[in-house]
Amino acid sequence: MNASFPEMPDIALRFDALFQWLSRMYQLELTELKIEGFRLNMYRVANINQVLDEVAEQVIPAEDDIPYWAEIWPSAIALSRFIARELHFRGQQVVELGCGTGLVGVMAGLKGGDVVFTDLKEDALRLAELNWMMNLQTPARSYRLDWRIPDADRVFDIILASDVAYEERHFHPLVETFQQLLAPDGVIYLSEPNRAIARRFFQLVEAAGFVYQRFEETVNLSRKPLTISIYKIRRKQT
Repeated sequence: MNASFPEMPDIALRFDALFQWLSRMYQLELTELKIEGFRLNMYRVANINQVLDEVAEQVIPAEDDIPYWAEIWPSAIALSRFIARELHFRGQQVVELGCGTGLVGVMAGLKGGDVVFTDLKEDALRLAELNWMMNLQTPARSYRLDWRIPDADRVFDIILASDVAYEERHFHPLVETFQQLLAPDGVIYLSEPNRAIARRFFQLVEAAGFVYQRFEETVNLSRKPLTISIYKIRRKQT
């Protein structure tokens, strides 16, 4: 793998600090992804099963402690592929919700977007920042965002989210976050692996005054191809 590490001194120092921090707690693995002509080098947590076991051994494990952020999921690959092939974000303010490894935001950056990463977990933000610097060689921007109390100080032209509609208790806060962070003429691109529970989420999306179009992407990560839905969501025009 011909990975290109940051060369600018300030970025290289920040990259090294993040790598050392994360490596103390996780076994990082560098993975090469080829997506629609782009070659990305992405760090992920290699010992994900061990990390999950450690969380499960807690006396009362909190749902928010489960490190879903540490893996590169099929929905993120599908949305990244869709962005790479269909979209351009030059001059647009872009936010990724629940960024995890940052794959989707990295692709948005490669397509010209001014990207901000958000996640509830600080280590997810660190990993996304690491991957941004690995692939774009520039400083990353990120902040911690809790959907239950979203920061409404600014709005974005584009909201990106992959595989976020999997717990019903988060549906209302997530829709409210869309309402607060999306610019009046903005667009949301969301990927979802066709879980039955997500039907309720899209009912709430429509009830909140949004309309959407659905597309499909097929991801081959194992013997069985996975069909991922990509949703383009806008406010309903009055």
